[in-house]
Amino acid sequence: MVRQLIVALTCFTAAAAPSLAGEGSAPDPSLEERCRAEVVELHRFLEVWSNAELPPTEEAFARFGDVIAPSFLIIDPDGEILGREPIVDAIRQAHGRWTEAPGQIRIENFRLHQSGADYALATYEEWHEVGGETIGRLSSVLFGPNAQAPQGLEWLHLHEVWIEQD
Repeated sequence: MVRQLIVALTCFTAAAAPSLAGEGSAPDPSLEERCRAEVVELHRFLEVWSNAELPPTEEAFARFGDVIAPSFLIIDPDGEILGREPIVDAIRQAHGRWTEAPGQIRIENFRLHQSGADYALATYEEWHEVGGETIGRLSSVLFGPNAQAPQGLEWLHLHEVWIEQD
C-alpha cells in the first residue's frame, strides 16, 4: 500500500497535469527559485495566519487552500498521516493561535534534490519561534505542476521530522 502510494505520488503523467519543464525538453531554469519561493511564501502565510494578521476569510485563506493538491498527504513530525481535508481544516482553525505570544517561521537550508517534467522534490528546515521557544522540523516536499497556483506549483506530499536542538 505504501509503495503504491509513493509510486502514485511520483509518477503522474504530463497528460494529467501541466509540465514543470520549460519549452520543449529543456528544464525550467527558475524551478529551484519557484520551489524555494513557494516554501517561503506558504510559510509566511502560515505565520501571519497564526498571528491573526490576516482576516479569517475564505479569500485570505485561499493562499493555503489553493496550493494543497486534492490528493495531498502529510506525515507530520509525530508520524501521523493526514490527507488534504484534515490538514486544511486544522490550519483554518489555527487562525490567531499565536496572538498571546506572537510567533515567526523561518525557512533555512532549502535544497531542490530532484525534478522532472511533472514533479520537484525538495527539502528545507522550518523553524518556529513562539513565546521564546524554538522548534525545528526537517521537511521533504513533493511538488507537482498547477498553472493556477502563485508559483505554478502545488503541494502533493509533505514529510516532516523533528530537529533535535543541541
